[in-house]
Amino acid sequence: MKKIKVAVSQRIIPHYRIPVFKELSSRDGINLTVFYGNGLKTGSQVNSQKITGFTAKKLRTIFLNYKGVYGSSQLRVWHPSLIFQLIRGRFDVVIAEPSTNFYNDIFIYLYCKLFSKKFIWWESGTVPKNQRPLFRRMIDPILSLFIQGADAYITYTSYADESLVRDFSIAPTKIFRAQNTTDTSVISKEMLEFSSKIEETKEKLGLTGNKVCLYIGGIEVRKKIINLIRATTMLNELGVPSRTLIVGDGPDKEELINRMTSVELSQTVFAGKHIDDATLYIMMSDVVVLPSAGGLSVIQAMACGKPFIGSEEIEHGGIRDYVINGFNGYLVKEDDVVDLYEAMLDLFSNETKYLEFCLNATTKSKEISVENMVDGIEDAINFSLYK
Repeated sequence: MKKIKVAVSQRIIPHYRIPVFKELSSRDGINLTVFYGNGLKTGSQVNSQKITGFTAKKLRTIFLNYKGVYGSSQLRVWHPSLIFQLIRGRFDVVIAEPSTNFYNDIFIYLYCKLFSKKFIWWESGTVPKNQRPLFRRMIDPILSLFIQGADAYITYTSYADESLVRDFSIAPTKIFRAQNTTDTSVISKEMLEFSSKIEETKEKLGLTGNKVCLYIGGIEVRKKIINLIRATTMLNELGVPSRTLIVGDGPDKEELINRMTSVELSQTVFAGKHIDDATLYIMMSDVVVLPSAGGLSVIQAMACGKPFIGSEEIEHGGIRDYVINGFNGYLVKEDDVVDLYEAMLDLFSNETKYLEFCLNATTKSKEISVENMVDGIEDAINFSLYK
């Protein structure tokens, strides 16, 4: 049986996408190639250092970056040779990263329409039209053409499903959920491996005897890490010894430090970026916190049996696919330090509740796997060809 030639266009290939593309590439009948380019040097918009297990082609990159609302650099790129790679490869199906990859999407759409190939839109979800930034509103007519011209849709969260129906009247039968996740299959093994290092590492970092509130991800102003730092300071003022542990790097680290008081600095530990031993740092923590714009730390937290506290606006509300408020964590008001502090205090003030949240986090994590995510992607590919 002839394999389906599938191309995926991404700005970058981050470390957490490696297991997803590896799993998709292993599926019977799929011949996968992922096209990507250069990313930023630090933060969340960087390439993995180990891109293996599937066919990946790095393309020459023209940077068209811009500063976001909070001043952080947002990665926007164009890969001029992409359309020639698609023509040469005669791909049957092309999966397009959404509006963040706008400049490449133009040429993907042209390729698919000119050569009668299948076009799949991978949607992360958007706010209603009147809440979008100016540039997004300017390109909306073109994006609408792409979205409504797609043969199938892949979505990360339930919010992405809703936004496709709400804004573009897409039939739900054409939408396939690939619930966003990261590979947690090795975490049980890593927990055994790192268990003997927890106390030693905590002592080395000055965390012993404290409640450890972990942020793991890119250090960017838009992530509002300062809110976690201030909430942790409030815990200390109440007499609950606590520390903020920040695992990651990013372009805004110096700006974050400059915004902190001497007291906040004394109660915060910057541990740097950790990929291979991220599980150790999660095990050292009592709670994982994401004050604002989201990453996949929620998945890692739950797989390690740690409660999660984060903004209810993460992924435009799609965070509710992972966190059941009052069950395996708390969802708090966006940009509300007091609400964040009260959720942390409530968790640390009730040992029985805390242990229940830990157990519930582990249970919930088992529902969200890379295999299930790839099932959704594969279903979209098959639907686009055989609908």
